[in-house]
Amino acid sequence: MPRLLLIVLLALCVVACGSGGPVKRVFPPDVRVQQIELNGPALSLRVQNFSTVPSVVEAIDLRLEIGGIEAARLLARPGTTVLPQAAEVLPVAATLSPPALERARAAIANGTALRYRLHGTITVEPNGRATPIDYSSALSPVPGLDGVLR
Repeated sequence: MPRLLLIVLLALCVVACGSGGPVKRVFPPDVRVQQIELNGPALSLRVQNFSTVPSVVEAIDLRLEIGGIEAARLLARPGTTVLPQAAEVLPVAATLSPPALERARAAIANGTALRYRLHGTITVEPNGRATPIDYSSALSPVPGLDGVLR
């Protein structure tokens, strides 16, 4: 009897150890401007995945404001996979408005930061919902790279 009880207890301990794998947590992504190149113009967005599972960036629909001026509308369907708790830099086609382009050139010429705001939505799988984005920050001129803000 004591031996049977020991076997049952050991079996229960082994079953208790099997939790069914890691917990999958899905969090909304974060999006910010990684870089603006004025000699292109080219724009790169950094998409940060805080989830414990890979996310696929299905659609980007954002508006970029530079110094309070509407600079560009960013529309893309990259289909890029962002690994768990990692980030990817995505190039996005963008044509900056003339007033925004002038502000960016002035910031580079003066060596000052350029305030920007991104707002709109990003759609990622696995949840497939459009996540609202409203992010503000600043970009600075990159020494040695002409016409580049990061």
